[in-house]
Amino acid sequence: MIRQLMFCVLTSITLVAAGCSSTEVDRHQAAKYPDESLVNTYWKLINVDGAPVTAQENVREAHMVLHLDASRLAGSTGCNTLTGRYQVENARIAFNQVATTKMACPAAPMKTEQDFLTALKQANAWHLEGARLQLLDDNDAPLASFEAVHLY
Repeated sequence: MIRQLMFCVLTSITLVAAGCSSTEVDRHQAAKYPDESLVNTYWKLINVDGAPVTAQENVREAHMVLHLDASRLAGSTGCNTLTGRYQVENARIAFNQVATTKMACPAAPMKTEQDFLTALKQANAWHLEGARLQLLDDNDAPLASFEAVHLY
């Protein structure tokens, strides 16, 4: 009986230690991964105007893709389809001719849409680290944060 108890205790300690060390290794390896590409990447909006963004049921998640061809912006505000143009020069970014469809949406996705469009209008710089992208204002304060999503 004592032998079985000791085996369970040792197994539990080993599993906990292995779980902790793999988390530490994962964190260190994540820092080693190269940055995602700014262009031709699906960027899921995860935070805007200081608030986390949660996808609503039966509504497309807020995201953007900066297509290399013709510097074209495409995506969704979490409510409507998003389109426009962008310009990138080093760490600077500007969004132009941004337009959306005009479907009526529930209050939460509509608030996300308004904040997302404001962030695009105010964005002057960008910062990319691994799979995270931030759009920044004139003072390098974060306006919106995105996470790279691999579709295939």
